[in-house]
Amino acid sequence: MITIISQPDKFTPAHNPVCFSISSDNYAQPGFYYVVDVYNSNGQILVTQKFQPPVVGTDPIDIELHMILQELVAPNYCRLNQVVSPALVETGAGMIASYTVKFGEQYGGTVYANLINTSGYVFNASINYLRFAFYNSTSYLNNRFLTNFPAQTARKKDSVMLSILQSEDAAITGFNVEIFNLAGNSIYTDTINNPYNSLDQTSNRALHLHVGFDYLYSQLAFSSTIYNLAAYYTITPEGGQPQRVNLYSQCERFPGKRLYFLNELGGFDGFNFMLASQQSQTTERNTYQRQPSNKKTGYDPASRRFETTTRNYSTSYTEKIKVISDYLSDTESQMLADLMSSPLIYMEADAGDYGGAAGQLILIPVDTKVNDYTIKKTRTDKLFNLELDLELNYKNFRQVV
Repeated sequence: MITIISQPDKFTPAHNPVCFSISSDNYAQPGFYYVVDVYNSNGQILVTQKFQPPVVGTDPIDIELHMILQELVAPNYCRLNQVVSPALVETGAGMIASYTVKFGEQYGGTVYANLINTSGYVFNASINYLRFAFYNSTSYLNNRFLTNFPAQTARKKDSVMLSILQSEDAAITGFNVEIFNLAGNSIYTDTINNPYNSLDQTSNRALHLHVGFDYLYSQLAFSSTIYNLAAYYTITPEGGQPQRVNLYSQCERFPGKRLYFLNELGGFDGFNFMLASQQSQTTERNTYQRQPSNKKTGYDPASRRFETTTRNYSTSYTEKIKVISDYLSDTESQMLADLMSSPLIYMEADAGDYGGAAGQLILIPVDTKVNDYTIKKTRTDKLFNLELDLELNYKNFRQVV
């Protein structure tokens, strides 16, 4: 008989260890192996693995599956608010997946499959090694948005996306919206209903809220007076913790650059770099030398043109941009460490800058080449901001000559 001694949290990060500890009282049987079958949500088998028992047969064996299960999730859910219009709530898309593990045994040349099984969910998170030791999904389920920022700052026109895990036992009934004026007085309340409250759908286990201020204004239709008086607002899952969004109130001297980045919890945080940005590019050339037709001079008198003897057979260039933030708070400096290590960053841009429809916002993937980042504090570093060098995440290739 197989016994599951320990197993991962029901909702566990896909990119952290997904570890099961099992034992069997048949370990002394000849030719004994543990047999592990892993299935996706459609009942398709992903892998079958066999493990020998440990040297001390009574000891449990640890089986780690995150390298298999992480393939079930993907960060394909970052979308601008206007793209999902008129929806305020979307389901998880590639953020979450369910799985089933069936444990069996083999001995005496016979496989005894599925003696015991268990199911769970993996979501697209990769939590810091030290923090993962204290991770518990009950802190997040129906309670807390997947961001480490206690408050975000956004312009009224900006997109804001908040993600949350929804329990398989009880659905979130709705999300409370509350708007405050500069004095901190509440001036408006409303509720965003949750249309994805079925407990049977795996995709409903993760929800994405699109709650940029202008987008809320267009969908909830509160008055222009409320719009003009608003200084910040909160989004709160029913019975859970509020997420605050401060509205950027300073004069926008330069066209700001807004980045959206995949955070360690699997959500996408947004951050504005509001000072003047600077564009540049780096070019790479591969060449060879060839002889001209006129080996003496390389000059063609008929066309009155010298021949090209240095041939560029591969020319590419990468576009870059330096973005600069306003002065940062201690909390922002701490939280932006997540941006520095993020594997996926989008820069918001106007499609008109690239020949598309003017005023239509698009997301462009970018990379940051920062390897070392210092978390600063106002107590010791006084006033400080962040200058960040970004590369657009593609190469442009020129003509071959």
